[in-house]
Amino acid sequence: LPFKDNGVDRQPGNLWMIRGACEFIPSVEMEIIDRRKAMPLDENEGIYVRDIKTGKVRAVVGQTYVLNQAEELWDKPLPEQIEKLLSAEVDPLADRTARAHNKDAKARQKHKVVSYRVPHNAAAQIYDYKAKRARVVFGPDLVMLAPDEHFTQLSLSGGKPKRPNCIRSLCLLLGPDFMTDIITVETSDHARLALQLSYNWHFEHSTDTPEHASALFAVPDFVGDACKALASRIRGAVAAVPFDDFHRNSARIIRTSVFGLDENMKKSNLYQVKDHFKFNANRLVITNVDIQSVEPVDQRTRDSL
Repeated sequence: LPFKDNGVDRQPGNLWMIRGACEFIPSVEMEIIDRRKAMPLDENEGIYVRDIKTGKVRAVVGQTYVLNQAEELWDKPLPEQIEKLLSAEVDPLADRTARAHNKDAKARQKHKVVSYRVPHNAAAQIYDYKAKRARVVFGPDLVMLAPDEHFTQLSLSGGKPKRPNCIRSLCLLLGPDFMTDIITVETSDHARLALQLSYNWHFEHSTDTPEHASALFAVPDFVGDACKALASRIRGAVAAVPFDDFHRNSARIIRTSVFGLDENMKKSNLYQVKDHFKFNANRLVITNVDIQSVEPVDQRTRDSL
């Protein structure tokens, strides 16, 4: 039944909060359903709060906060793979070749604001599904997710030869770095060779240009895409020359096929090889090709050597 509480009309089902410090004795018409305490939050800490009347969720960061009677803590859901990457706490640079993560990592408190430290010389992309826009954060920096934001997970190729979905990460390393691949080529006289090549690469970017920042994540698997494109160029060049020519001039043939010739530079009536090759889609730049080994695949080619 309706009743008066210190001169205030209360209806059945009403919720209200009594803030301390005070002494409170509930009447028989009241039921205490929860006791709430202030939550002190550092400037790098936060919680997700949901209004139970409107359903709106917001993040409260860097203050001491007490939930009122119409609010509750909200658990932010994340995909299972991203949960593993966050809880593993691996170094994206030092542990980038690690395939297994720590299985004893602590479980995330889902009502706390999701934070991620973007390391130096790296970038992370965060997409807001409500506003339908993405933002790129360059390290070193701390990312704190809003309720409607999610990380863009990278799934990169790895191993030798390259296999898809070997390396998963929340940040993109900007280089300079290298990647190694093994490809099989065939000369014009049908000699099959296995080449182990190492490509030096880096991303050409500007933190002040949003178009450059968003282009970094235009290709989901830049490692696999680049290795396939470069392998195709090398196979095409090797297929046009006999085995003896390739055996004598393998370095020049491979470098020319990857970088191309600069028509503006001549030396001894020969065009000079360019010093880099750029993928315009994601601004990836290949600066060098290291030929680590050339091995014959079939026995006939071995015998000819």
